[in-house]
Amino acid sequence: MVNLQTPICNICLKSGILCQGCSKKLEEGKISKLEFTVSCELFELSKRHQELDRLIFRRAVDADGLVILVVGAGQIPYLVGRRGRIVQELEQILKSKVRVVEEGATLKKIVKDVLTPAEVTGLNVLYTKSGNEYRIRVPRKHMKILLKQKEKIQAALNKLTNKNFTIVFE
Repeated sequence: MVNLQTPICNICLKSGILCQGCSKKLEEGKISKLEFTVSCELFELSKRHQELDRLIFRRAVDADGLVILVVGAGQIPYLVGRRGRIVQELEQILKSKVRVVEEGATLKKIVKDVLTPAEVTGLNVLYTKSGNEYRIRVPRKHMKILLKQKEKIQAALNKLTNKNFTIVFE
């Protein structure tokens, strides 16, 4: 019995074809094509990985090849799996890097989860006339890990939280 919860109903997951309700959600933009794809892939993976049965998948954000999946509180271990096996399979299927964050997590926790394995030394808020800007401070020794993905990560965080982020190395 699969208890996997996704933005798509179980009937659509099993058939791979959208019902009227889910079709309408897709047309209205309540769910994205990526969320439909991820939901179907998670359903297929749940046949081989029992821990996914308990997963609550909320939404997905794609920023130029970096996919961020939002899951229910305390659900990250279910999606990552032992030794990161499930998330690695998902990365191969989606052909992009995948990061997992918890729904309702603090801004700092979201930033840390997205920037993994790099360390975050601080998160500062700059109050400007155009609105708040968030500066993520990362040690210079992690520059190699993040430099190629810096723009992608900033764009993904901006999309995910509707806030303006900048990564600085110090």
